[in-house]
Amino acid sequence: MTSTILKAHMTKTLSELAAHVGGEVIGDGGLVIHGVRPIGDATEGYITFVSNERYVRKLRTTQASAVIVPPQHKDIGKPVIVTPNPYLAFARILRLFAAEPEPRSTGVHPSAVVSPSAKLGQDVRLYPFAFVGDHAVVGDRVTLHPGAYVGHGCQIGDDTVVHANAVIYDGCQVGKRCVIHANASIGNSGLGYAPDPAAGAGRFWYPIPQMGIAVLEDDVAIGPGCSVNRGALGNTIIRRGAKIGGHVVVAHNVEIGEDTIIVDQTGIAGTAKIGKRVTLAGQVAIAGHIEIGDRVTVGGQSGVHQNLPPGGTWLGTPAVPIDQTRKVWAILPRLPELRDTIRSLERKVADLEAKLAALSARNDPSK
Repeated sequence: MTSTILKAHMTKTLSELAAHVGGEVIGDGGLVIHGVRPIGDATEGYITFVSNERYVRKLRTTQASAVIVPPQHKDIGKPVIVTPNPYLAFARILRLFAAEPEPRSTGVHPSAVVSPSAKLGQDVRLYPFAFVGDHAVVGDRVTLHPGAYVGHGCQIGDDTVVHANAVIYDGCQVGKRCVIHANASIGNSGLGYAPDPAAGAGRFWYPIPQMGIAVLEDDVAIGPGCSVNRGALGNTIIRRGAKIGGHVVVAHNVEIGEDTIIVDQTGIAGTAKIGKRVTLAGQVAIAGHIEIGDRVTVGGQSGVHQNLPPGGTWLGTPAVPIDQTRKVWAILPRLPELRDTIRSLERKVADLEAKLAALSARNDPSK
């Protein structure tokens, strides 16, 4: 069964693919490749890849005609492309085979609503019920899918795509070549409230006006269902090239550095600053008003409550260096056994103390 997302009838030789990714061919460079498939599903005529040691064992059983491998796994008995970064090579080869989207006509659908004061660039696509507010500026070749909302005074850079029902609130700025997926919210007011003990019932939390905006620089990707709050004073800023997965919450005045990647369901509290090329795995929680240094990796479901220096991998709640967390986790299954051992030792120590006290009393001449 031919995949509908691959270019029909496209083929490349193994040598052509290796040249495309700067890899080395071992084996038949003239081997014809029809596409890319996962290692467990690949069949004759397809290439696959191994970048994770967990899948090395499948090299013995894969039916793929060729494999993209790191140097340490080049001798597998079948044609390979050897490269130090198989995952990146896989991505580049997959793009060769990926079907181009069908050309779509440009223009504004009759049901879209565009303010007379808004400015639309050339070759824009506005689908049904898209909305562009007063004085908004939409760049060239921007696509607004059905129900997309661009508020008053927003600026949307060239070649940006806003998917269905995503909302960009008033005044926010989105750079060039950004992708905002369905149901994302850019520039909504965050959880900004001040306690007012003297207020009446139901008015304890006094709303703080959120006067800033949210700024997405060029080449930013925002996943579905994300919330990027506008700043309270100053702006919330997502720097160039950052990629954010689904259902991530970025609170007011957060700054996320260039080329950082944030996996689904992560939450970042207000005024936190995340460095460049940081990786935050799924369901990470970042406390407010802290700084995460450049190139830090934080493992899934970790809780970060303090500043982290540049570099290094952190894991756990509270997050500590990963080697320390692994030592703690290695002990956890033995805790019941260790508890019983400690209780037994405590009883033995108590018995010894009692015997020593009795012996001391018998040897005391004054008694």
